Amino acid sequence: MIKKYKGVQFPSTTRIMHHVISDFQKYKHQIQNENVDDLFTFALLISGVSSSRKAPGIEKQMGFESLYRCNEQDAYKLKEHLKAMYSIVDRKTFYQCCKELYSSHQEYLQFMQVWKGNIQIDTSKMPEKVKVMFKNCCAYAKLFYPIIKEKGFYAWDANEIIGLARKAYACGILDEHETRNCCTAVAKSVSTLFDNWYEFSLSCLCGALYFNYRNSGNDEDVDEIYRLYTSIFDSFFSKNGIYHLNGWYSKEEKKFILSKNQIKQILDDWQGADGCIASDRILVDGCKVGYMYREKSSNKWDSGWRFLAGDETNEYLSNPQNSGIYKLNTVCNYDYDIIPFLNDEEGCVYARKEDNLFHKI
Repeated sequence: MIKKYKGVQFPSTTRIMHHVISDFQKYKHQIQNENVDDLFTFALLISGVSSSRKAPGIEKQMGFESLYRCNEQDAYKLKEHLKAMYSIVDRKTFYQCCKELYSSHQEYLQFMQVWKGNIQIDTSKMPEKVKVMFKNCCAYAKLFYPIIKEKGFYAWDANEIIGLARKAYACGILDEHETRNCCTAVAKSVSTLFDNWYEFSLSCLCGALYFNYRNSGNDEDVDEIYRLYTSIFDSFFSKNGIYHLNGWYSKEEKKFILSKNQIKQILDDWQGADGCIASDRILVDGCKVGYMYREKSSNKWDSGWRFLAGDETNEYLSNPQNSGIYKLNTVCNYDYDIIPFLNDEEGCVYARKEDNLFHKI
């Protein structure tokens, strides 16, 4: 039974919040200074809580050094589990599940704008049960603001998404390339938002408590959840724990050939999405575009254009750190030669030949 939002106090969670900061302070002194230098290794560490859970077909901890793969019999058990628990049967349903189930951070950001008076949500057209739950969740999430501020619940979502991706790989729903891309994209966001495992663990704990409330409609078992996760983090920060032995991932900022002040406005009459993906061989190493193609876009920002120098290896391209999302106008500043082809249709491919001109292939 969902309580009415007017006057709800959440006494159990309020009591727990008084202990969180003091209980977690000890972790500050157990942070390893030496950083992790591999983004995928960092991604596996992020999934520490989720990857520690057993599941049908996975009867032991999956580890944090490489991807775990089930044998044929265990893979069948795990597939049935993912289907029954999450409705995951393929790549599409995996991403759909992640989007729908692990949205705690997005909800927190929306609630934060409500608390600050920046936006007003019209709940008058919501069904009564939905309206009450929205109001309750908004009030419940606010309990955590003094601890996590704008960093929100992203650590919890990231931990769960990567852990779920690892399970999907373990039973063959995702291949290695798909799994690596998913995990490293999330890990990159985590490394940007948080500065160390202490901040990450606070966000993860608070996210876990909110996730439980959102799904149950009450905070009656908050003490049990708190004890469970603090015991997990105790082991992670211990002398032989993964957070103590492995530092944070901190990638040096890329040094682009052109500074922001050197980028000129060239595409004044461009219509539509103007985002694209370009290799560091162009923007960091200074190579000319040697290969360009236009994919069908599935995002509002994306023009579909992809730009490569042409000498990138498969290993180089498989690392998302070696490319970036940019404005078409930015890439045009690096190579004016691409401009005449930008209005070509989706599916087109061009390569620069020996005559230094682009040819459609």
